[in-house]
Amino acid sequence: MIGDGAVMVWGSARPAFSIGWDPPNGDWDSGFTVLFDDAPDPDEVGEYENPAEHPGIFTVHLSCLIETDPELGSGLDIAREHGVADLDDNGRWVAGDLSRL
Repeated sequence: MIGDGAVMVWGSARPAFSIGWDPPNGDWDSGFTVLFDDAPDPDEVGEYENPAEHPGIFTVHLSCLIETDPELGSGLDIAREHGVADLDDNGRWVAGDLSRL
């Protein structure tokens, strides 16, 4: 399926609503970022020199994320192919709009 490594996760309240993908920075990186319902506001995160220092942002191993949230699987696949996947109003993962990034 998808490579392994760390996923940057914003928030923790289910459901996730958006998944982004950029080429990984190394073997340790999956390239994925997952935004959950309570993801911190990007302006708030900008106050930190390193976004990972924000208490609402953390990393999770990709295989652990898929194990705890298997419904993210198709969203991860779509994000890997298109750069971003969003949950639509019917609860399905669809290719997202890259222009908003």
